[in-house]
Amino acid sequence: MSAQPNSTGYTTSEDIRAALTHALHLDLIGPGPGGEHAGEFLPGWERPSVWYLTGFLVPSGTPASERADDDADDELHSEVTERAGLAEESTQQGKRAKRRFFPSSMGLSFLVPPAAAAIRVTIDWGDYRRAKRENHAGRQIEGWQRAPRAETVTVRLHGSGSPAVDPVPGSDGLVLHTTERPIPTERLRGQIEPGTRAISVFLVNERALAEDSNDSDETYAFQTRLSVECNRPFHPRPDLSGQQTPNWDDKVSQLHYADTPAYATGHGVSADWTVEGGVCRRVRTKWIGSSQVEATKPRPVPGVELSMRQLGRLPDGPAVRGALSPLVSEYRRWIELGREAVAELDERHRATAEVLLHQARYASDRMERGVDVLVAAPDVLDAFRMANRAVRRALSRRIAEDDPEWRPFQLAFMLLNLAGMADSENPDRETVDLLFFPTGGGKTEAYLGLAAFAMVLRRLRNPAQAGHAGAGVSVIMRYTLRLLTLDQLSRAAGLVCALELERVDNPGRYGEWPFEIGLWVGKAATPNRMGRKGDGRTDTARSKTVRYQQNPGYNPSPIPVESCPWCGTHFTADSFSLLPDADRPRDLRVVCTNFECDFSGDRSLPILGVDEPL
Repeated sequence: MSAQPNSTGYTTSEDIRAALTHALHLDLIGPGPGGEHAGEFLPGWERPSVWYLTGFLVPSGTPASERADDDADDELHSEVTERAGLAEESTQQGKRAKRRFFPSSMGLSFLVPPAAAAIRVTIDWGDYRRAKRENHAGRQIEGWQRAPRAETVTVRLHGSGSPAVDPVPGSDGLVLHTTERPIPTERLRGQIEPGTRAISVFLVNERALAEDSNDSDETYAFQTRLSVECNRPFHPRPDLSGQQTPNWDDKVSQLHYADTPAYATGHGVSADWTVEGGVCRRVRTKWIGSSQVEATKPRPVPGVELSMRQLGRLPDGPAVRGALSPLVSEYRRWIELGREAVAELDERHRATAEVLLHQARYASDRMERGVDVLVAAPDVLDAFRMANRAVRRALSRRIAEDDPEWRPFQLAFMLLNLAGMADSENPDRETVDLLFFPTGGGKTEAYLGLAAFAMVLRRLRNPAQAGHAGAGVSVIMRYTLRLLTLDQLSRAAGLVCALELERVDNPGRYGEWPFEIGLWVGKAATPNRMGRKGDGRTDTARSKTVRYQQNPGYNPSPIPVESCPWCGTHFTADSFSLLPDADRPRDLRVVCTNFECDFSGDRSLPILGVDEPL
């Protein structure tokens, strides 16, 4: 079946991404070579260097005072922060220097083999001149007219270190600077062919300055791009970052990307290249760098139970081993395959790979200990079952899927940490595990599942005393991005709602006190105090709630949550109430106004947004 276009005319996500990227390029840089806007007219007196953020070169003799843009966007930063409802008490954190300096040159460096005799450099750019044009009403309007330009320069390679200077034909002052340098191959034996040279090509704007500063943009070169071709394939650049450095991350990165070589590096600009048939014959500059991140899709693991519903029903130890031990076995089998592959690596990467294999084997041992503790400790198994039920219940509400499944890495992450969390003397308790996956890979559900396990196990091991089973803070979540805080709060609140419904079904085992989630981010986002009538304060929970109830369309919600995390119904003035009364409240109660929601009527949402109750 062929893909059907949507209302925008695009058929795939790749089409939409390409359209967005193209729109971003037009907005920040301007028209590209041969584009539909190549001969654009910018109306008004606003100069092209104001229209476009980057991509242009100013004359090299431009005074420093005219090469900089002092415009700041602190106002934009403040506006975004306020809209997010997470403004900091001090605005100094958001202040940053915004001074931009306009470049007069940009370029590329790359490697050519010994047989390379010449390179062809295509220079694309746009020139803007003041002009007048007739509008739809027949009136003459002033603006800036773009003239698309493209020239090709052939540069002969002689192997000497003397720089070559080639004027760009018909450019009125654009110059191409090219240098050649031999590559010492002694310590790169096996990576670079002897005689390989490093070539650097720079486009420099050496135009004369405009007599009138108001016309200075006529001397700028806009939307500049270099595209370089060679009569021999370009040589991949060796990555030396991980060889001499003690930094472990650099060594791992070099191993991971050993089979994805780079063919060029940019100077003041990003680099891009085209590989066809396994060889690269064209490199180019790119003002907006981009990289395609492949989707991470889980493969089925034979014999492993991934269903959250079934894992929430595991009756005993033998059932646990049958459902989860195959995950450990398959992981160890994959490690053994990796050991065979490591033997084929060159010396530069073999030592790093051996350490990674050792760490993987240790991780498999930790996973096995996680299975063992589930078999040996009934309270651990109970907490694991309830965590699965709660995550399934919350996820089912969010994605409308009755029986969601774990991705293998999510389940492995939970098993990896069970022993350390269940036993305070376990050495793994001091280990911090990093989940590193692309957006949408499932990191949130993985750590929320572990958080649910920790909260339930705490209650099981601290039986109710006056109804306060496991009282206190069990899990702390901290986010460095303000908008991410709101998204993760909503998803974590959904899990807490699911835990609370599970607790209500069996309060004798899981305690009389509800599961709760609180938001502690400073008084600019959530109230510090409940307040009381007549205190004269405008930042208390009482004053914010009263204002919201009087005019919810104009005033913000008392807490930075706009809808029910369980059913998605938007909050209204009736969603918030001050208890026991509005004059001297001790708590802010939040309920859903959807009568079909589990958290409406007498059952409030387990969300705390005021510091005093927290």
